[in-house]
Amino acid sequence: HVHHMVGGGALVQTRKGARWQAAKKKFLFPVKKLSRDFREAFCKGIRKLHKKGKLVWDEAKMGSIEAMITTAMSQKWEVYIEPPPDKADNGSPETLAEYLARYFHSIAISNHRIVKIDDDGVTFRYRDNRDGGEEKEMTLPGVEFIRRFLLHVLPHRFVRVRHYGLHHNQAQGLRRQVRALLGFAGTLPTVAKLKLLEWLATFMEEDPNQCPHCGQGQMRLLHEFGPIEGWRSIVLGFFGLKINRGVL
Repeated sequence: HVHHMVGGGALVQTRKGARWQAAKKKFLFPVKKLSRDFREAFCKGIRKLHKKGKLVWDEAKMGSIEAMITTAMSQKWEVYIEPPPDKADNGSPETLAEYLARYFHSIAISNHRIVKIDDDGVTFRYRDNRDGGEEKEMTLPGVEFIRRFLLHVLPHRFVRVRHYGLHHNQAQGLRRQVRALLGFAGTLPTVAKLKLLEWLATFMEEDPNQCPHCGQGQMRLLHEFGPIEGWRSIVLGFFGLKINRGVL
């Protein structure tokens, strides 16, 4: 599924100049029409990629792509629109952005959910949404666990987050214009650059220096190295490895 965070308004150009047109408090788009438009645009894009030969599709195993598109077009697609939580519920646009930031940059499974690893496989905790969200345990063979984990690794050149419109990197001038129209300061507040362990401490419940298993061992930071360049990067690239930065 896909999450979109949409600004509650638009920059409008008029004869008198630019102005900010705020969205209605309880309405943004007609959700039923948006669902149909999204379905048609998505299926149209799939068909276009297939005709250009840019889509990997094994008809022997997956059937006709036109049949798949016809089936997808005949189904009702789910598009849900919701404003940020009310401030009375400790919610705000900032809270929404913070939530999505954690969601986007989380991994498939965190260490605290792994119960044990042995010769029988990997045992981990999960919530069964089909059973009222009850917490259960599952054991998978090691290879199957790794296979499922790697399903969450994005293919080469894919990105988890994309920015469009006023949020695009090339729209910095427009964003400054919007901030001026809304009466915000001309400069953005500076964000302090944190070291690795300082950054980890901002969202980890436990001490990032401490061993999570014995509770006594302490991690010692010995060296931090930058991008690997030159012949070393060529050798690593030959083996399909790409290392940009690391810590020892």
